Amino acid sequence: MEIVRIENDGTVTVKMSARDAAAVRDDLGGIWNDKISQSGDKLHSLLEVATEK
Repeated sequence: MEIVRIENDGTVTVKMSARDAAAVRDDLGGIWNDKISQSGDKLHSLLEVATEK
């Protein structure tokens, strides 16, 4: 996993393997809904789509 680019506006582009994406997805999925940020929940949803079988 690596940061590919950081834009002047603060936007971060990250490159990760499918294995890393699935691990992060699972980690975020293990956090209770009332304990995760909206950004974390959104990333979880994006990773679910990216790691569908």
